[in-house]
Amino acid sequence: MSDKTVEHEKTYERNGKFVARLRDLNLGNGKNGIPSQYAETSKEGLNEIATEFAEKLREPTDLKACGCIDGRHTLCNADGSATEVRLRRVGGSASNFGVALNAEASVIDTLDPDSDLGAQVMTVDAHVKRLTGFDRSAHLGGCGGANGEVDDNEAIHDNPAILAAVKAFMEIEEIREYLGVDYDEALGERVHVNAGKTAQLLKTAGWVGQKYVDGVVETNAAGVEDLEVDHDDKEHHGHKENSIVVIIGDKTIDIDNEFVWNLKASKMAAEAFAGQRGKEGYTQAIIAEIAKHLAVANRLPSVDTPILLIQG
Repeated sequence: MSDKTVEHEKTYERNGKFVARLRDLNLGNGKNGIPSQYAETSKEGLNEIATEFAEKLREPTDLKACGCIDGRHTLCNADGSATEVRLRRVGGSASNFGVALNAEASVIDTLDPDSDLGAQVMTVDAHVKRLTGFDRSAHLGGCGGANGEVDDNEAIHDNPAILAAVKAFMEIEEIREYLGVDYDEALGERVHVNAGKTAQLLKTAGWVGQKYVDGVVETNAAGVEDLEVDHDDKEHHGHKENSIVVIIGDKTIDIDNEFVWNLKASKMAAEAFAGQRGKEGYTQAIIAEIAKHLAVANRLPSVDTPILLIQG
């Protein structure tokens, strides 16, 4: 499936629509989730907002790294270089290792079981770079995706709502067409079982999200975004995301205070993990990739946060 990673996707007519609120999928943080200013916005109003976002789509300026879905303002890169417009997925490259384990990616089979966690993570990141062009990437200011790896994998294993939401997400017509596969119950069950093992492995090996970020700063500071943090905001640290904007196609949006998720980046990562298993491997990897994103959506935003879908 790797040929697809170097080709432009087909051109879509620019449009946007409201999909659901997180509570409709039994997701979202009902205790102290990031509040959404769209909590009381009507479906019609959300459709209008999604359409406005679609008009802001633009070409990425850097395809050598992914940004995180984090909606806080980017000040610069960690090496002091100017900001770039990047495709976005949870944690940048920080989610590679967990997704690869849950997907049973063949790259895991090549790892030395006696090697330390850092070496194993580097091997997976190098594999993704070789097949997608995405170098290691992260961001400063505290990464919920990287820091939440253990919690998110435990949630994928323990909370049935997450994989149920993955299935519903993959059944959305536009997403189903774009990803090119259907949700598979048997493969979803493998992700469910593997996520429990992944969480335990990460805990035993001493996964620390900030340590991952620090490592990326050392090896690829240009791929690490320095985000604006509100140090007086002890609960959310400046997070003000109002929606989760899911994007189909080659373009993205550069906008603050919205979670932005490019399915192209997730699709490319899943293709990289497919290995010799072809369509089956890709399907399991895309389920694992989406599950990671929806586990984050269950942990950080409020239940009122809407999911918007745009393409173009």
